[in-house]
Amino acid sequence: MDILSNPYLNVVFNALISGGAFLCFVLALATLALKYPRRSVSYLTLLCFVMGITQLYAWFNLNTIFFKIQWVNYIFVGANFLIGPGVYYFYKATGDEKYVPDQRSKLAFLPGAVMLLVIPLVSLIAPQVMPRDPRQFFYTGEPSFIDVIFSIAMIHNAAYYVKLFMVTRPLIAQNSEMKKNGGLTAFLLFFGIITLINLYGLIAYATRDIRHFYADSCIITMLIVAFLIFSLRYPQYFLRMKPES
Repeated sequence: MDILSNPYLNVVFNALISGGAFLCFVLALATLALKYPRRSVSYLTLLCFVMGITQLYAWFNLNTIFFKIQWVNYIFVGANFLIGPGVYYFYKATGDEKYVPDQRSKLAFLPGAVMLLVIPLVSLIAPQVMPRDPRQFFYTGEPSFIDVIFSIAMIHNAAYYVKLFMVTRPLIAQNSEMKKNGGLTAFLLFFGIITLINLYGLIAYATRDIRHFYADSCIITMLIVAFLIFSLRYPQYFLRMKPES
């Protein structure tokens, strides 16, 4: 079913997806402009920008807005490789104030950086492997190079969510302050929602129903709104700023 054929869903999805993109970019700019002492904020900034890009491209696809330079239509694919490690190290740095990024944590973002370069290169060498319409698979059932790479990105992210649950969750659970004020429950709830969002994206591919992808983007918007509320409820994690020197 073409989402554009249903005017009601079209309006709802347009409003939620565009609103989500706007909120993501505003939150990302806010974390850059303000002075936050926690190391976790750098990961939060990255996640907000990446989710904003994902939301923006979902809106482009919903409204059939495509660029003449083909690889520009697929920036979101490489960016999605950054979500898994971003979420993992965001949680790790939040649970441990003394956390210091090491070489291994930096290398975790290398696949995303590589794919952001590989996709334009492939587009120049073999433009035929990139359909002009990113939604091709959902309408024709023919997967392209991009569909394979995007599926790998979601599986890559899922691996980090499993690692987060197995390794980082116990560390966060040991944080007495988070246990005391309810922050632990909220953090685990966000983790569960992020995991479901990733799983829902895989389901969208498996069922070949593009409506699930747009619904997934709407859920991201609601997650961002919930996160803003959370940051106001627990300002000690994000809104405690460095004193002016």
